Amino acid sequence: MNKKVTASDVAEYVGVSRSAVSRAFTEGASINATKRDQILKAAQKLGYQPNFFARTLSTPAQKARSNLVAILISDFSNPYQSHLFETLSSVLQRYGKQPMLLNVKQAEDLEAALMRLSGYQVDGVIAVMGSLPIESVAQCQKLSLPLVTLGRSDPAGQSPSVQTDNYYAGFLAANYFIEKGLSRIGFVAGRTDGQASNERFKGFYETLCKSGISEIVRLEAGRYGYRAGYDIAQQESMALGRLEGVFCASDALALGLIDYCRQQLGLAIPGQLSVIGCDNVPLADWQGYQLTTVAQPVEEIAEQAYVCLEQVWQGQLETNTIVRIKPALIDRKT
Repeated sequence: MNKKVTASDVAEYVGVSRSAVSRAFTEGASINATKRDQILKAAQKLGYQPNFFARTLSTPAQKARSNLVAILISDFSNPYQSHLFETLSSVLQRYGKQPMLLNVKQAEDLEAALMRLSGYQVDGVIAVMGSLPIESVAQCQKLSLPLVTLGRSDPAGQSPSVQTDNYYAGFLAANYFIEKGLSRIGFVAGRTDGQASNERFKGFYETLCKSGISEIVRLEAGRYGYRAGYDIAQQESMALGRLEGVFCASDALALGLIDYCRQQLGLAIPGQLSVIGCDNVPLADWQGYQLTTVAQPVEEIAEQAYVCLEQVWQGQLETNTIVRIKPALIDRKT
């Protein structure tokens, strides 16, 4: 019961050589399809688990492929991050890759995280940079690994990036308020150095200005999480009481703001204040919120991130490539 099943055990069970078992678990290896199927079914029945790490170490460096892809991510207090990580993991696994999480809780932890990562033989890194300082991109590049950034472009243009078209997200939110006939409008910003937050504000502000609305109240939450939204609503309660509509740089900010406005200020949403978020995290569709939001195309972002990595591996992608994917507004009840 406690004996670990080996490749030799599987080979003996099926009646094939040990090398045939190895080829059955090696992508692109030459082996009859029927025989591979027999081996894989036997391995599942016996509980055999191939040691991919050992195989990688025994393979010449120029051919070694671990199929490990590190996902560098931060700020799980923002539900968008966990939503994105789940989607990235699913996409990588669909393509036969094994995701590896590096959770950077604080920006200063990044150096230690990268040191840990250097101890693994990973094939590439997908870095979710939206919640990290701009200097983080350069730190990740010290690893000299194939790197794709999400949520923030590489200032040096050395790594490809996949992003939501955040300017267009701001346009969609502004246009929604314009069509509703609202004129006293506010914006709740995330990180002060957040590329996504600033681009959303720019699209929002410029679209409103073109319609004749130039007095837009900008509130600085400083972060993207729920608590930041709740706190900024408390700090700026008088300003919010004078507004008709507010666009938040993330869903988490919007949810925190809604809870404070309803529970502490007694504001009817959307009766007295219309709120739009940005992300379309699963919580946005919960019955207690039904948040109107600009949906980030998370599945497309994850797919494009993998496509970019694959193209980098094949040497087919310009390093300064930026892929922008258009979001869509989801009209619910706020």
